[in-house]
Amino acid sequence: MVGTIPNTTRIAFSSAAAVRQRPSPEAELPELPLPARPMPLAQPIGSGWWCPTIYHPERTAEYLRFCRFRRKAKATAEEALRYAERALFYQERRKADKCRKLEALSHPRYVFLEAAE
Repeated sequence: MVGTIPNTTRIAFSSAAAVRQRPSPEAELPELPLPARPMPLAQPIGSGWWCPTIYHPERTAEYLRFCRFRRKAKATAEEALRYAERALFYQERRKADKCRKLEALSHPRYVFLEAAE
């Protein structure tokens, strides 16, 4: 019995000796569906401030899945969400630009020019 958590907790108050059932550790929580693409979020921090956040489902480690912009905290959730949407848009745009540039450089026309040099 040492080191185990009892399944019931006795609560003492004046009306009666009530017993509250504690959920068993084996009880499974329902799985929420997670998005398959990056998604902007607004997380509350402190009292009255909101942190723009981007959820990246393809990243493996938990601390990498949420990209938080703590220094860009906003007063309302709507502002934080707009900032996260804008940041995500520019991240995806820069990623597409990089892919386009690499694709253009791997074109056979450029391979021929490198061989001529």
